[in-house]
Amino acid sequence: MCVTPRKASTVSILKDNSGGMEVLLMRRHQDDRFLPDYYVFPGGALDNQDYDYEFPRSKRILELKDFKDDSKKYYGYIICGIRETFEESGFLLAVDENGNYPCINTKESVEKFTLYRNLVFEKKISLSDMLIKENLAPAVDNFFYMNRWITPPLFPIRYDARFFAVTAPSDQKISHDGNELVDFQWMTPGEALEQYRKNKIKLVMPTIKTLEFLNKFRTSGEVTAHFQK
Repeated sequence: MCVTPRKASTVSILKDNSGGMEVLLMRRHQDDRFLPDYYVFPGGALDNQDYDYEFPRSKRILELKDFKDDSKKYYGYIICGIRETFEESGFLLAVDENGNYPCINTKESVEKFTLYRNLVFEKKISLSDMLIKENLAPAVDNFFYMNRWITPPLFPIRYDARFFAVTAPSDQKISHDGNELVDFQWMTPGEALEQYRKNKIKLVMPTIKTLEFLNKFRTSGEVTAHFQK
């Protein structure tokens, strides 16, 4: 029987340093049912809460066309990406009234948002309620849609995943969740592809193709500029 793919969102988080643009890759647990021991971008399946938000119609007409001009669907995938990234990496892709990411790099702030992170994962609080408490809004304008990948029918677990690019918060600390994800690395797309070719890390085809695309750019600014043409 062919399994119906679950809707999912995947986020390529980018940052710049002197060695070139890097992307966050996180290693899945070796006993996980889906892609065990593979390096992946943060992400996961959509949840009903991801449709709780109301936004004006996106100005990115070309992106919206790939979602059949359905703004609710488009933003639902982005909210899913924000929620899953927070749960899996600790990065909170939300902004204050000035459009800035919150600083989560002191002992007090890390402890506070780690507690939030666990509560969101356990569904004891919604992402929406957490952001309201902290006077933050989802950083939807910082997300740039790249592509769509659907797991082939022969797999027992399938996803219909939308891939987005976003620049990393500079004043936040990252940590894997220790559950589904057990390690992480920042690598340039070229380095990641080289590690894959040398059989030092495992990558699945959508990740490989996304890395090949990102490898065309020198900085995260070039990536976002590409999608703002």
